[in-house]
Amino acid sequence: MNDQLLAQLESWNPWWQDGVQGIERYKDPLYKREVYDEIWMRVSKGEFIVSIVGMRQVGKSTIMRQMIRGLLDKGTEPKHIFYVSFDDPYLRVLHDQKYIFEQVVRVYTENILKENLAATRHELYFFFDEIHQLPSWEKTLKSYFDRRFLVHYVVSGSSSLQLQNKNRESLLGRISEHTIWPFSFREYVEYHAGKINDDKLLSSVKQLREPRNEFLSKREISPIFPALENIFTRCNAECKEKVVKYLKEFILEGGFPRVWQQPDLASKQRTLWEHHVAKVLFEDLPQVAKIRKVKDLEFLYVRITDFNAREAVLSELQNDLKVHWETLDRYLMYLLRTFLVFRVDRTKSKRFERKRRSGRVKFYVTDVALRNALRRRTEEVYDNPDEMSYIAENLVCTAIKRWVTGPQKDEQVVFFKDASGEVDFIVKDVGKVLPIEVKWRNDVPALKTLDRLCQKWDLRESILITKNFDLTYRNGRLSVPLWFFLLAF
Repeated sequence: MNDQLLAQLESWNPWWQDGVQGIERYKDPLYKREVYDEIWMRVSKGEFIVSIVGMRQVGKSTIMRQMIRGLLDKGTEPKHIFYVSFDDPYLRVLHDQKYIFEQVVRVYTENILKENLAATRHELYFFFDEIHQLPSWEKTLKSYFDRRFLVHYVVSGSSSLQLQNKNRESLLGRISEHTIWPFSFREYVEYHAGKINDDKLLSSVKQLREPRNEFLSKREISPIFPALENIFTRCNAECKEKVVKYLKEFILEGGFPRVWQQPDLASKQRTLWEHHVAKVLFEDLPQVAKIRKVKDLEFLYVRITDFNAREAVLSELQNDLKVHWETLDRYLMYLLRTFLVFRVDRTKSKRFERKRRSGRVKFYVTDVALRNALRRRTEEVYDNPDEMSYIAENLVCTAIKRWVTGPQKDEQVVFFKDASGEVDFIVKDVGKVLPIEVKWRNDVPALKTLDRLCQKWDLRESILITKNFDLTYRNGRLSVPLWFFLLAF
């Protein structure tokens, strides 16, 4: 059995025999996601176990193999890099799941490294893909990490629900978690423009990185506006039509590379539903959360997508589902932790309200293409102002949700509503509050609620995202068309 397992490990780690040429067998794209550098920095330091979580097929395994390729390019000894996919049926079927972790490490150290982990003086890199498939993996990994071997650990899993629970229980203070979302629109444009060598568009997208990073670090618009204005002027003249074309495609096929490879819209929509929604609802969650009435979860997800950026009253949602409120709360948590939806609570104050969760919330899908696939929308959806009003707001939500990190990230994006009206999003940070309004229409009405809120809360800046107006910054308000906002922010 060990000989068979060794052969399996060698097939996963072709660089042991062929070096860089071995990793090329995987045919991974050269394009690196924006989060790659941040993850690699954590891995290289080796201070924590690095955890990569995210939806199915958003590129977690690809990022792992790109890091392996980077190590090989830098001259790391190939046999010091160890990769295992615990999603492989060979491991699941032919080996005892309780012991397979230690077994694969033992076969590797005895036959490939030929050295005891405690004795080695070489830095090793262990990549464990889909580790959530193993029971009690966190206890075993904790025991390895605490023995301070010269090993850099990287683990991944599609089920954040289980990975995050285990992190909090056994790996507290030992693990650094990174969420991989579907490709952002900016990444989508950069990836596709790169394939056809569209240098003008690529140049504009790359030049936007510096002002974006400055904005994220300071949360101020005025210092970056001159740079934004210069790039917008050039991009508006040279690239706008291409970017809008990409936007029309993006809202239908989303940020999932596997979907892009499908030959037609029907195949793309089938892949979106079957691989990115149905498998989570009917396979991942029953396995991890032991849900018996999976159809209730499907009903809840579909019902949530009906709200179209409108308020959802949780008590009404509970009645629709005919479940106890605790069950509803648990089901909503499942959808959030498996990256299917975002939840945006209502706020009455510019202060953090960490302990308060409102009964009126908004839900947004984490990728608009998932909702459009469910409703079989076609290219004509872009010309439907009612549909695009929701889609535009959802696209903005998916962008700004990536701004926030840390333990208070769920409370940092909220919405405001009173008797006078509503402000779509309020982004809260330490000492900074930024209101954002989305208006997908040919004319922009008076923004009385936004103006009143800025005055009442003494806010210096705000953002208005429009359908197709020019980029301007007046009296602290950035007015920006959606296509450019999604590139720049």
